[in-house]
Amino acid sequence: MRKVTKEVLLVDSEAIRQISYDRERRVLLVLFQNGTMYSYWKVHVRTFQKMRNCYSIGKFYNKHVKNRYNHTKQEMLLQ
Repeated sequence: MRKVTKEVLLVDSEAIRQISYDRERRVLLVLFQNGTMYSYWKVHVRTFQKMRNCYSIGKFYNKHVKNRYNHTKQEMLLQ
């Protein structure tokens, strides 16, 4: 049986365009509609699973991810 190590999801959110999670590295990537991307380190898989399955990705992000994990910011160019 193959184990899923990375997931990438396009999401229906006014603020967030895409979330992705690397299970081996425990890194959550959040790409915003404005093209800014944040990488969050040492995020537990359960946090990603709850985020993926919640009603509002943006509200979950603000309450459970933002300002709770070490992170880096990147500017992305989107067309």
